[in-house]
Amino acid sequence: MKNLGIGCGLFIVLSILVVAILPDKAATNAVAYAMLISIPLFIVSYFIEAFDRYKWFVWAGVWALCLLLGFVAPLKTGKSGDSSKGKKTLAAGVKKAVTAAKTGAKTAQKGKTSSVTSTPAEGVRPPQKQRTLEEALKELDDMVGLADVKAEIHKLVDYTKIVQARKKQGLKAPSLSYHCVFTGNPGTGKTTVARILGDIYRELGILRSGHLVETDRSGLVGSFVGQTAIKTNKLIDSALDGVLFIDEAYSLAGGGKSDYGAEAIATLLKRMEDDRDRLVVVVAGYSKEMRNFLDANSGMRSRFNRYIHFPDYSAQELAEMFRMRAKKNQFLLSPDLEEGLVKYMKKVTSHPDPRFGNGRFVRNLFETAVERQATRLATEKNLTKEQLMTLTMADLDQKRGPRDPEEITLEQALKELDTLIGMQSVKTEVRKMAEFCQIAKEREKAGMKNAKLSYHCVFVGNPGTGKTTVARILAKVFKALGILEKGHLVETDRSGLVAKYVGQTAAKTNEVIDSALGGVLFIDEAYTLVAGGSQDYGNEAIATLLKRMEDDRDRLIVIVAGYPGEMKKFIDANPGLSSRFTRYINFPDYNTRELAEMFRMYAKRNHYTLSPEFDRNLVGCMAYLTRNRDKNFGNGRFVRNLFEKAVEHQAGRLANLADRTPEMLKTLEMTDIGLRLKKNTPPPKGNPAKPKAVPPKADPAAKGEKK
Repeated sequence: MKNLGIGCGLFIVLSILVVAILPDKAATNAVAYAMLISIPLFIVSYFIEAFDRYKWFVWAGVWALCLLLGFVAPLKTGKSGDSSKGKKTLAAGVKKAVTAAKTGAKTAQKGKTSSVTSTPAEGVRPPQKQRTLEEALKELDDMVGLADVKAEIHKLVDYTKIVQARKKQGLKAPSLSYHCVFTGNPGTGKTTVARILGDIYRELGILRSGHLVETDRSGLVGSFVGQTAIKTNKLIDSALDGVLFIDEAYSLAGGGKSDYGAEAIATLLKRMEDDRDRLVVVVAGYSKEMRNFLDANSGMRSRFNRYIHFPDYSAQELAEMFRMRAKKNQFLLSPDLEEGLVKYMKKVTSHPDPRFGNGRFVRNLFETAVERQATRLATEKNLTKEQLMTLTMADLDQKRGPRDPEEITLEQALKELDTLIGMQSVKTEVRKMAEFCQIAKEREKAGMKNAKLSYHCVFVGNPGTGKTTVARILAKVFKALGILEKGHLVETDRSGLVAKYVGQTAAKTNEVIDSALGGVLFIDEAYTLVAGGSQDYGNEAIATLLKRMEDDRDRLIVIVAGYPGEMKKFIDANPGLSSRFTRYINFPDYNTRELAEMFRMYAKRNHYTLSPEFDRNLVGCMAYLTRNRDKNFGNGRFVRNLFEKAVEHQAGRLANLADRTPEMLKTLEMTDIGLRLKKNTPPPKGNPAKPKAVPPKADPAAKGEKK
């Protein structure tokens, strides 16, 4: 029994070695022969005593014979009715086991080496029904809008057919480039048309498979020296016999000579020449950026001579796309939605935006409408099929439904402004702007022309003087006046606009600006954008900001804020800034009475009261605490911190008292801010005059607490 176990173990080990070393077919046959010979040999060995003496020589000979037979006399596994059916079945089973073992080994190796990728066998493609030329052209024609794009594709198809007909007749045919430049804003159907173009090229015999490989800069450019060419070549290999679609291709040329994008372009141009009969490249992006991209390299201009522009969709086309999406997903439009859909689309497209999503916007709008419909119907019972299928105008535009609780009128916004402590000059300036806008609206309704007014502002003042608070109220004022669509405030500073590496700052700045469209972008300590000199990335952020302020002048209001001296230097540093920021609002420091009033406001808001002595001397306390103020004085922030510290001290003062009354719990004393009144000396005898008031004096025990 022991010998049987040892023999089986050795057989398994030898089988594994054979599978690992020999080719699949030879390994399959060798193991099959070994099993066929070993089983009867094991049985015979029990009856021959001399077998144990020569067993190692016998088994070595058996395996040598099996290996030889595996190469010279392979077992057949085809279907047959002869007597060797058992052998064929055995060989087929062994073949499956061998293949599985080798596949597992390759998979394990792939896990160890990340650079190895599995690819399908050459010529093997997943089964899929390929569209005919007529079907591909029908899908193109069924797309909403894009009349010029469709005409250009049909022209290309007709021209290609004639060229092929001339070749068949033995006539000379002009060389035709199939590489394309697609220009247009996002969501205009560029990727969809590129996919259709791949099918058209396949059916015309230009490409073998016509599949589409989509990528952008991240799919072509590596992170280290030498990686980009490898990465680009690998992607191009996957696109051979099909279409390589490079979105936002202009980003490859945006980083200067030291950028790896130039290496990707050079690799692409070489492969477009080497594989000109197996590869079609389509580059896409914004119109202006793509022109600059092609001008940057003469090789690009010579290879891309076919330009197709994708215009933005009109309001009617966007409405039709919404209807098609609703129908496809088994939804109906209510009469009010059907009537107001085009009007709504006109509203959202009234402000030209190069980053408007077009078809993507419609898709997101539809998905949002479906979510709102679900929320609207969630509390209903016994819903009918028609209710579940119907979308209403309230699902599309919440303003047509219940009133937004955060939406406020102009009067409410100005009332909120008036409740702020101090800042009389600021309030006057904001009211002046609001009055001008009201009159401008009335003149517009009467058909009169209006003088153009810049709403961009420079807020100058020390920290804590209410700049951010006023900016938030100002956004509400502009919303109530109809100047801004949303009226929200986006706060940022240098860290939110400037990136660490070349080429990233513009993208980061554009992303922040996009989030502020329809509202106010508030840039605090804006002067830091020019603090690093001419080579600093902050200048790139300023250039991007100035461009977007022009492009989105009807959708964006920018407020820059900071210290008075620094902000003047900031504005003077760039002519574009001085021409766009002409409205200055100064935020003065709070005086001691205003600081005292703010402290009382914090106390009242948090259900605290001041002791009579504290309340009577609060202005004097503020005067004492702020006697050494400078430009870094926190103003409102100082008062807030002082109040929070007073609350902490009150808690410590009361913690060890056994009997605490409700009155004690809500009362703040002067000692809670680290101050106390100096005791007055008694007046001389016979002098009826009252003792003179003495200013507050710091408590020696609380010197460490004084702000």
